[in-house]
Amino acid sequence: MVTCLLNPKAYLFMVAVFPQFIAPGRSVATQSVVLGAIIAATQLWVYGVVAWSAGSLRATLLRSPAGQVVAGRCVAALLLGTAAYTLLRGWTG
Repeated sequence: MVTCLLNPKAYLFMVAVFPQFIAPGRSVATQSVVLGAIIAATQLWVYGVVAWSAGSLRATLLRSPAGQVVAGRCVAALLLGTAAYTLLRGWTG
């Protein structure tokens, strides 16, 4: 959590993008609070779904040794495919 809070890229992104959604002539504070609440709710929902899904997948994999093997092989294939793609892109320039 501390690493995420200390990440300057997120703050720079918000400073660069946020003002584009503030309507002139209206209360900047009110609009900022509303937009901040929308962003917070969206992130809470997205990351909540990711965390819940990861927890469910973990529980499923702990009960299934065969599932662990399949998941390991899928991850290995994904990593090898990504490495091959990166090598190919680097080779061809």
